[in-house]
Amino acid sequence: MRLSKTAQLAATQNRADVLHIGYPKAASTFIVQFLENHPEVTVDQFKLSDLLQLRDGGTGVSDKPYPNKIHVSKDENVAESVCVVGDRKNWRRHLYVPEGWEKVKDDIVIDPGIAASRLHKVHSDAKVLIVIREQADWLQSVYKYVMSQLPWNRRSFSDYCTTPSGIVLLQAGHFDQTIRAYIEIFGSNRVRVLRFEDIAGAPQRFSAQLFGFLGVSDRPIPERRENETHAQIARVQRFFPFIEQLPRVVKDTLKPHAMRLIPGARGAILSSRDIRVLRSIYAASNQRTERLLRQLS
Repeated sequence: MRLSKTAQLAATQNRADVLHIGYPKAASTFIVQFLENHPEVTVDQFKLSDLLQLRDGGTGVSDKPYPNKIHVSKDENVAESVCVVGDRKNWRRHLYVPEGWEKVKDDIVIDPGIAASRLHKVHSDAKVLIVIREQADWLQSVYKYVMSQLPWNRRSFSDYCTTPSGIVLLQAGHFDQTIRAYIEIFGSNRVRVLRFEDIAGAPQRFSAQLFGFLGVSDRPIPERRENETHAQIARVQRFFPFIEQLPRVVKDTLKPHAMRLIPGARGAILSSRDIRVLRSIYAASNQRTERLLRQLS
């Protein structure tokens, strides 16, 4: 079966030196804006996922924008390792439906090895950049971000964990599986894993590792982080879902009043029990991840 002209255009890739594959809600927006301001770097976004969603070939590759600059292709969704094998529209339609897995399970495969192989077919000479974030903190940030996408009466974290999106992210939190897949396919010398926490906690180390891997001159990291969802806004979305249906002017007026009704302006939105459970789920995976990172250093 031949792809339509539209699908072929969507599948076109710029030849990339570095693939920044994720994770979502691990400062990917911040990093790409940082790189866009570097005189030796060019960036494109959200093209790599096409390689996980188009099953029939036809992918075109064009030259990078400037041959003398390092070109980074950033698509943090790749780290979710969702490879479409069926109806893509059905998958997207049920993404945030609690207990919706049975409706989409035949349309996708969650497999870091398949995802890495699909990228390698097109970008065989590229390096791979991965940014990981402590799982409880990371999933809390994801949950806050997608809160408004959940049904108004199914907005607990437990509800989110039963959606296809939640199931995919819970699986993706086993970072060792993703890291190992890309090492096996791209080679350990072409994979670099950085820590989200170092952006604020050790910014000089983060920038040195980032730019050293890219092979360009170092630049100091700006202090402001982009695209973080406020915990209190997420609480408003969970407890007063009708607000999201109102016009923006009305919504902006009501939200400050709604916030005063909910304690804990900037605290964690997950319960201490949720956090303990998540940390226990990933304890063994994190030990394997640490061993892999020692091999890469």
